[in-house]
Formats: sequence, structure tokens, C-alpha cells
Amino acid sequence: MKKNSSYKGRSLTAILLTIACFSCQGLEEMPEGISTPQNFYTTVAQCEAAYAGSMNALFVEWGGYQNIPAFPDGQFEGASLDIAATSFNDLWSWHYKAVANVNAVLKAVKQGSLSGNPQEDIDRVIAQGRFLRAFNYFTLVRLYGKIPYITEDTPDPVLTPLTPDSRLEIAQVYDLLEADLAFAAEHLGDFTAGTPGKPNKWTAKGYLAKVYLTRATAPLNQTENYAKARDMADDVITNGPYELLPGFRDVFKTSNNHNMEVMFAFHSSPQTPYMPGNTWAPSEMDGWSGGPVKIYWATNIYPEQPRKHSYLLLDFTSDIYDPSAPVINWSQSADGVPYIGKYNMPNLTYEQQVGGGNSGIEMKLLRFADILLIYAEAANMAGNGPTQLAVDRLNMIIDRANEGTGQEARATLAMTKAQFDQKVIDERSYELCFENDRYFDVLRKRILEQVNLPDNAQGYDENDYLLPIPALDAKAIGQNPGY
Repeated sequence: MKKNSSYKGRSLTAILLTIACFSCQGLEEMPEGISTPQNFYTTVAQCEAAYAGSMNALFVEWGGYQNIPAFPDGQFEGASLDIAATSFNDLWSWHYKAVANVNAVLKAVKQGSLSGNPQEDIDRVIAQGRFLRAFNYFTLVRLYGKIPYITEDTPDPVLTPLTPDSRLEIAQVYDLLEADLAFAAEHLGDFTAGTPGKPNKWTAKGYLAKVYLTRATAPLNQTENYAKARDMADDVITNGPYELLPGFRDVFKTSNNHNMEVMFAFHSSPQTPYMPGNTWAPSEMDGWSGGPVKIYWATNIYPEQPRKHSYLLLDFTSDIYDPSAPVINWSQSADGVPYIGKYNMPNLTYEQQVGGGNSGIEMKLLRFADILLIYAEAANMAGNGPTQLAVDRLNMIIDRANEGTGQEARATLAMTKAQFDQKVIDERSYELCFENDRYFDVLRKRILEQVNLPDNAQGYDENDYLLPIPALDAKAIGQNPGY
């Protein structure tokens, strides 16, 4: 079993019980000062604080997505397709806990907790909640397939327990989360520099483009969505505030958090600090050896170019505490593997790398580079091959990565539809590596066995395209095939 895969989640029913208990109105006496959803979510600030709490369910200190799930995406060293019934179970509970927090706010607002506030403010609170709910369900449906879509209107789980019928068909789940994102895109405000972490209408549109692209590919293969993805991505590119930074080295620096290439992210703070920088570092950098990179991918697949030596940690000091220590290649290191460069020096300061405290890393969830790549893929697949604009936007990523060296071949209009599609998927794996994106591309393009060859595909079968539902919930709603 691969490293970091044996997560064990809590029951979905137990999570929903928390909502049920918190929302209970059957008490004959209510001690003064006790908070309930109806008397707490009475201001916009209180609702937004709860939404921030929903993100904390995914990004808790020393846990959640701070400890990057080592999916078998062909990039993590030691990952395998020997997926057990307990593999990645915590992802289920993290996201349903986040949804529960969001739904508590939406339920209170629907019952009038924000009465007296301007309708525009109420709509924006609802839009933020529906965006966050869709964000969570987008992850869940891609990982688990048919799932319960719990909303603020879901009956009390104690009185109406979940059953196998609670699991909606995949297309139904997408219809619902798409509606949530469409509402968010219509009612969220524009980008505001003072609150870079808050979702805005362009964030929602970016995720809508990603949802459309995913619907166009496996398992639904609803190819009419390619055109929708193309047009939505073009809207974000043409009319939105975001941009591709001129230099890839500036994207991940902790001194440049909240830059205009980042559309959505986990923002660390003193209240939710990020783990020490040396978590992801090799032994020579006093690291914990987390996040080793697959040797075959780093040496045989990733093209030789300047970006490679920034996004991957291939050469590093032999002793971080000795300024005169020689630089060594990963093959000469004690661990004998490359590491993730995005989460190490020089993106971190020396103190963040070795200080043992908050490294200040901003974990990206959606970048403008992704939108350019979505456009390129969707425009090519919606027509009979690449368009000039699709080629140009893909080459923006490649040219930045090459820094004038020309080491990676550019895309051209002469490519066939299949060749251009492969070029885009490859570019996504290089540009978006270790940002919790590659695995979803692997799933929707049905290349799970391929990317785990030549050494990590043992035990592969088609059932591996879905993760196992935690045992307690599987007893109530059913298990995915193969587990």
C-alpha cells in the first residue's frame, strides 16, 4: 500500500448528526447566551467566519490537505495501485464535514437569520456557501462516483437515515453542483484586492469551466460540454482580473502569496499555520522526507527545462546548516529521490525552511495557468483540432517554462486533434504537478494504469478509478465495486 494512503474516516451519519443536534429546536428551555444557527448567523461576518471554518475542516493544522494526499498519479514516489478498503478514507470525512459547516449557514439564512440585511448581501452569503459546497462535491464525485448530495434541505438523518438510494447518479451530482456554481457566478462580487482569499465570480466561473471539462471526459463523456468549458474559460481569460505571471519562479514564493495568478487557495494564517517547510525536504535539508517525487517521472518524462529545476527539487545543499557545503544531485543524497520544489527553498526563506514553525506556504487550488490549459484542451476537442488561439494560449505556458531555451517543443497548428490533446494533458502534468490536480486528470482521461507503469501498476483493475467509501457509511449506502 502506498505511503499516506491508509486514512480512516468518520461516519457521514455522525457528521450529519452534529448538524441535527446543533439545529435542534425541541428544548423547552434555552439558557440565555446559548448559540444556535438561528441566533448566531445574524451577520454577514458570522456567516463568513463559519465558511472559513468549513475550509479549516480541509486544512487543519498538521492534517488535511496540508499533508498532500499521495495519490497514485505517476508523480509520487512510493504510490501504488494496491488500494485497500481503508485507503484515503479521510478525504470522505473531511469534505462532508466541510459541507456540513456550509449547510448549517445556508439553513439558518433560509430560515431568516439575516433578515434586515440588504438582499444583495444575503445573496452573496448564499453564493459563497453554494460555491464552497460545490467545491467540496466536485472533489467527492470525482473520487467516489455516486454520492449523497446533502444540502440544507436534507431531512434529519436520525429520522430519515441514509440508504443506497441516497447516492445520486454521477450526472445528477454534476447537475446540482453546477447549479450551485452558476448561482455563485451570478451573485458573488468581483475580485477585491483586500480579500484575496474570498471566492468571487471569476473563481466560480473558473470552477465551472473545470466542471464542464470534466463532464466532457470520463466517466460521463458528455462531449457537448467541451464548448461550454471553452467559452467559460475564455470569459475568465478575456474579462477576468487574473494573469499569468511573467516568471514561473514568482508563483510559489511565500513572499508573493496572493499573487494574481492564484484564483483560489488555502491561505495559511497564525490561526491555521502551515506545517514547517522542512516537512517536504530531503534529509540533507533537515527534512522529514515528505513528498518524494517518482524518479521515473522526474528523469524520463518531465522535459529538461528551467521550470523543471524550480518545480522539482533535484539539486540541493548537502548540509543546509553549512553555507559552504557542496550542492549535490538527488541521486547522491541519503534519501535517493527528488522532492517537490514548489514547497522548498528558494520559494521559502531560510528561516521558514529550517525554523520549525509556520512556513507560510499558500496551497494553490486554482491558478490562471489552469484556465489557459482548460481553454486549450476544450477548444481543440470542441472542434476538429487546435485553433490558433488554443495554440497561442498553450504556448504561453510552454514559453514561460522554457525561458527562451526552447528545450520543450512548442505546440503548433499542424498538430492533429489527438496530438494536441496529448500535448495539453502532458503540459498540465508539468505545470500543475503536486497541486492536487494531476490525479483528477488521470481519472478523467482514464490513464491510471499507464501513468503507474513501469513499476507501480501491480493490482490495477478498472475499479481503481473510484476510491472505497468508508466502511461505516458503506453499510448504509453501499460500497463501490471492488472493495
